Amino acid sequence: MNDRIANRQDRAAGLEDRMQGRQDNRQANRETRQGDRQTNRGDRQDNRQTNRNDRQDNRQQNRDDWSENFWDNAHDAYHDHWHDDFGDYWDHMWEYHPVAAAFGVTAWGVNRLSYWFGYGGGYYNPYYGDSGSYGGGGYYDYSQPLMTYEQVTMPVETAAPVEAVASATATATAPGAVPSASTEPTPLTKAYDEARQAFYEGDYPRSLERVNAALAIAPNDAALHEFKSLSLFAAGKYHDAAATIHPVLAVGPGWDWTTFIRMYPSVDTYTAQLRALESAVVSNPKSADLHFLLAYHYITCSSTAEAIGQLQEVLELQPKDTVSLQLLQMIGGPSSLPKTSSSAEPPKPATPAAATIPKQDLVGSWKAKGAGDSSFGLKLSDDSTFAWTYTEKGKAKSIEGVFAVEENTLALQPDAGGVMLAEISAPQNGKFHFQVVGSPPGDKGLDFSK
Repeated sequence: MNDRIANRQDRAAGLEDRMQGRQDNRQANRETRQGDRQTNRGDRQDNRQTNRNDRQDNRQQNRDDWSENFWDNAHDAYHDHWHDDFGDYWDHMWEYHPVAAAFGVTAWGVNRLSYWFGYGGGYYNPYYGDSGSYGGGGYYDYSQPLMTYEQVTMPVETAAPVEAVASATATATAPGAVPSASTEPTPLTKAYDEARQAFYEGDYPRSLERVNAALAIAPNDAALHEFKSLSLFAAGKYHDAAATIHPVLAVGPGWDWTTFIRMYPSVDTYTAQLRALESAVVSNPKSADLHFLLAYHYITCSSTAEAIGQLQEVLELQPKDTVSLQLLQMIGGPSSLPKTSSSAEPPKPATPAAATIPKQDLVGSWKAKGAGDSSFGLKLSDDSTFAWTYTEKGKAKSIEGVFAVEENTLALQPDAGGVMLAEISAPQNGKFHFQVVGSPPGDKGLDFSK
């Protein structure tokens, strides 16, 4: 208990230091971003390998980034992912909200924390239901987004129950074989290697069987879920593929083309499968899941205009698909959104307060009403800890962590990692307004009261 308190105190102090550092350097950083934006875009391409190494070295400090993962080192299968440099909208956001840039918050970082906190209605996967098979396995509840940005393969494998490891290796080890501790791959590595080999050979049922064995050991690994979705797609199980990739894209970007196409023996093999999906969309124009899956593939293929069109179709058919809305916002900007969203005013530039809102003014227990029957509770304590509660349909979810405030920006850092940033109004008459930085156009935020 004492260690936990000490850790929280250290995290709270670190969060306050980061907030103060942002204040000290905000003006200089804004001018630099404005003058060097175009140069930086080119530099990201030229220095991609350096940046990837930097992300690996600083994983703990940059938990809101889509960090390098186990597969990159162990299999050389992972090359890179979609970058969130999708146009002027996010440039506009970070120009007027430098706190987000200072914390390294990505578009997906905003999405992930918003889902955790239930902000904007919480996460909803319209393509998941109890009646689906989703490739068998049943090792993940696809009605929920992945719980982490980090690839947690290695820690999860170490802590995996004996029965899970036994299940994963039941068909992977030849009868009578004696594994060598120094040369034999781990059960997880072996299962995934076999899944990739089967996929490469076009044996998609076998690929699904083996990736499910890997997921039994590492159920929160984004790379495994994305590969499972790809196997389902290749097998023509489009609905299941859409339901599987949806919670992955809720919290992080998909593989880039180089990573993606390495799974195939040839581009022609993939092209034939993509054409089959396109034909299915034409034959079933009212199927939002097919449009969503095709949009995912178009983004991976860098066919941005086509992806925008598919996402617009999704939102016509399934307006509650917040992941599609966020993807569309990222790749197409506000002008591409449905009229109900694009007609709303974009987020206004941050207006710095004359002075920092005193922490003491925020200490206490607050409540807010959300959409429908949802409600929120926020307790801010003197020791810089917070407790957030989100309740909907009688079910409550709680998050704890530390907080810091600087000017009119409140930073909430959950124990599970990440930072939720919100602009707040100074409390008056027992009330204050709370709006997440990076929220979509039209977002009205929350009004908390004691």
